[in-house]
Amino acid sequence: MVVILIILSFLFSVVLCYFLMKKMINYKFGYDLHKSKKVKVPEMGGLAPLFSNVLFISFINAIFTLPIIASGIIGVIDDIAKLSPKEKLILLFITGLIIGTLFYKYSYIDLFGIFLIAIGITIYSNLTNMLAGFNGLEIGIGIIVTISMSIILFLNNHITGSILSLIFASSYFGLLIFNKYPAKIFPGDVGTLPIGAFLSVLAVLYKEYIPFLIITLPYIIDASLKYISAGVMSRDEHKPTTLKEDGKLYYLGGYLSLPRLILKFKPMKEYQLVLILWIIGIFFGILGIITSLYI
Repeated sequence: MVVILIILSFLFSVVLCYFLMKKMINYKFGYDLHKSKKVKVPEMGGLAPLFSNVLFISFINAIFTLPIIASGIIGVIDDIAKLSPKEKLILLFITGLIIGTLFYKYSYIDLFGIFLIAIGITIYSNLTNMLAGFNGLEIGIGIIVTISMSIILFLNNHITGSILSLIFASSYFGLLIFNKYPAKIFPGDVGTLPIGAFLSVLAVLYKEYIPFLIITLPYIIDASLKYISAGVMSRDEHKPTTLKEDGKLYYLGGYLSLPRLILKFKPMKEYQLVLILWIIGIFFGILGIITSLYI
């Protein structure tokens, strides 16, 4: 049954993502800024894993779809209306309080857990939305972190949480097929916000705080570099890195981020940069898994 749900989650996401790829190009699209030619790419591909997760996670426990649905709705609003950082934070925090209260009502957490869920959704939804901008980066890292969390939960006998994580990851694999280099569709905030919301809720419910912090260190490092170098930036200030005639990306000054820090030492092609960032994600994932066995 579990294997079937994982496979169906993947297939449903693939089919829906393909449909969105064909339809959204006429309604909601952007341009791939790291290509030599101006490439028009449909957006909001994250709707595919969103619907897939709501459908198939409900077979295990429908209450776990709440952070996915709520953050997904905020992502849709942000993709269409372009929320300010402050508006997004307020909406996510209010949403987190409501979701935390519902989990408390059904005895999943204590009163303090309500606050932790609200903070977790607010912070981590933004973090998983910030480490982005390159084909396959945000979705690939999201899958790596989710699978790492699944292994951590499994090793600590939280089988339901482990299964939910695998279903979640499989739906995002369906999107990654079309989002990897060269991207045929972008996830949008509807695709990135639910990653942080879902994982932070799992971390609170199963009290896997330290392993969770470790596996999400790529997000934390990236956000810290941006904040230290430029403070809180609006969406319009997130300028792309420079693509030169050799097909490589260069860091030529401006704010720092984890991808830009790598490019500062060695210019490289987009898919090479994403691969290195995936490897970094895998490293911290393994470190988090090992840590979970000794605490």
